[in-house]
Amino acid sequence: MSIKSYRLGIDIGGTFTDLTLLAQDDGRMISLKTPTVPSDPAKGIVNGLELLAQQGIQPSDIGYFVHGTTIGLNTLLQRKGAAIALFVTEGFRDILAFQRLRLPVPYDFRSRLPEPLLPRELVFPITERMRFDGTVETSLDSNKLDQAIDSALAKRVQGIALCFLHSYKNPKHEKEAFQRIQQRAPGLTVCMSSELWPEIREYERTMMTIINLYIQPNIQDYFNSLKKRLHDQGMHTAPYITQSNGGIMDIESAAVAPIRTLFSGPAAGVIGAVRTSEIADIKDIITFDMGGTSTDISIVENGQPTFSQSSQLGGFPLMLPAIDVASIGAGGGSIGWIDCGGLLKVGPVSVGSDPGPACYGKSDKPALTDAFLVCGYLNPKRFAAGRVFLDAGHSEIALRPIAEYLQVDVRSAADRMIQIAISNMYAELSNVMEQRGVDPRNFTIVAFGGAGPVTANFVAEEIQAKNVLVPLRPGTLCALGSLTTDFVYDAVRSRQALLDDFSMEVLGDEFSQLASEAKKWLDDQHVAILKEFQLFYSIDARYKGQAFEIELPIDAEQLDKMNKDDLSDSFHDLHQRQYGHSDRHAKVETINFRVKLVAYTPKFQQIPLEKFEKAAQFIGSRSIICRGEVYSANIYDRSGLKAGHIIEGPAIVEQDDTTVLILPGWKGIVDLYGNLFISRIEDGKEVN
Repeated sequence: MSIKSYRLGIDIGGTFTDLTLLAQDDGRMISLKTPTVPSDPAKGIVNGLELLAQQGIQPSDIGYFVHGTTIGLNTLLQRKGAAIALFVTEGFRDILAFQRLRLPVPYDFRSRLPEPLLPRELVFPITERMRFDGTVETSLDSNKLDQAIDSALAKRVQGIALCFLHSYKNPKHEKEAFQRIQQRAPGLTVCMSSELWPEIREYERTMMTIINLYIQPNIQDYFNSLKKRLHDQGMHTAPYITQSNGGIMDIESAAVAPIRTLFSGPAAGVIGAVRTSEIADIKDIITFDMGGTSTDISIVENGQPTFSQSSQLGGFPLMLPAIDVASIGAGGGSIGWIDCGGLLKVGPVSVGSDPGPACYGKSDKPALTDAFLVCGYLNPKRFAAGRVFLDAGHSEIALRPIAEYLQVDVRSAADRMIQIAISNMYAELSNVMEQRGVDPRNFTIVAFGGAGPVTANFVAEEIQAKNVLVPLRPGTLCALGSLTTDFVYDAVRSRQALLDDFSMEVLGDEFSQLASEAKKWLDDQHVAILKEFQLFYSIDARYKGQAFEIELPIDAEQLDKMNKDDLSDSFHDLHQRQYGHSDRHAKVETINFRVKLVAYTPKFQQIPLEKFEKAAQFIGSRSIICRGEVYSANIYDRSGLKAGHIIEGPAIVEQDDTTVLILPGWKGIVDLYGNLFISRIEDGKEVN
């Protein structure tokens, strides 16, 4: 692959499609926002390319393109996926209904398990069985398999998911069934659980296989449309797609395993925040990505994102490794409303980009963006670089029913909406911090997304965070994150056994096979810009009798020198750190072996700003209301700020992709690379 003049990162959000363009020669960056087209997401990308063309940058000049997508996520949440069949081991036909036989909320007897994605009539039992150790108990019944294939075809399914008992240990029967289906129905898509994600736990592995096949047609249709649109625009570079694990892969790999892309957008935002904090020499951060429909939060300690080996989406389990992101139903499009008890609520329902907040002129529902506008935080002529004009009159009309109900004026009603939203964020963020055991006083909030810099100072004040970092281009940081992320692949193999019962040679062999799988995946990506790659090894282990395991990292350099006592001691130490206790006389049991491959891509070099020669000059002022008080806030243009500039709050910093609000009692300081640090002032001194 030849690298042309520019590298492009694109993230499609619920409200805006963000673009970040990086010039290869001098590191110059261009960031743009254009409204998302929900009915045709690829149209938003084309619109962005046309905006770049207006600046003299043609699609043919772009030689590297990374794209985050929410197509799979939306398909699953909206339950608009493909009609598929599931083939299971005889006796397991009701696995989708039984699930884990637990209430979603243990203390709420009214909580219910999610409705299965497939009706029972599309689940077909197949006579076959593997034992837990991978030996055959019952051979695959070809006649029973053929009957199931005929029944599935009669129901006009678009694909078949294969998930046989213990196939993670021995995939023989799944492979035989796959070959037979290919013979009987050559055009039918088939997904094998043993190939997609060979990990123990039957229901979770089954759901992974179903979800992958369920969202696949929509993803493939979108990818085909995207490639055609890009070709028509003159771009002949196939896009890479961001993954939930914070990495990227080629579009062909994403089409085969779209389940790996479900959380790609939020993950890219975390990577962008980590890259920014590295440049600012900060290691402990709380990422705060507030867009039009939701706010995504993640904890980064010592410069490392927090990963989860399992998560939930729509009530369904996902076992793929992913950056741990908590989502709050509060964004710029969140609607303000009065509940049946007479309380003011904000969200979780959002107006999205179409019709959008009332200030767009298409809706009569008051959104959080309307509250920002009425409170004076936003410049109606500069929203999304002036491409979207905001009408404050429409916002006031939409807010009037709430104001009348609360018996206050419209500005006070807008102010209360904002404080309700901040309270919601505080409650959710407190839960995340408690679960991770972090002290917010030691953390910096990295605020990004279109609405993050408007609200982050409020949140920092509530949780008593150390300070707030607003990157130079916060509104498009997710696009920048996707552009700077690495190629990442996770390989897993289940091996449930006591540590005492297998040799270190077996452990080394398992890791060697997984490493070979990961290297083959990298070879298939056909990418020429990589600097180097690295392998990371780990074991999921637990004390015998425990229900869940913890991930134990293994030092690759020490792998050949370690013995079982070393591994056992490492596990006891890790258990002590995580849970405050350990039992060095208990048996240690392994569950999964993991290998993560990270192939590093070139990173952008932030261009230092000029140091200021005179104090920052404000370009105007306007009245704002904040927590019931009215202030006159000076307004600054972000492009005019130099390194070392200090801005006393209350103040507003405007830029093309977002607006930054600095509260009274706080001040902003611009660092060498243009990041704006907002810190608390007590007794006239900055609090670090």
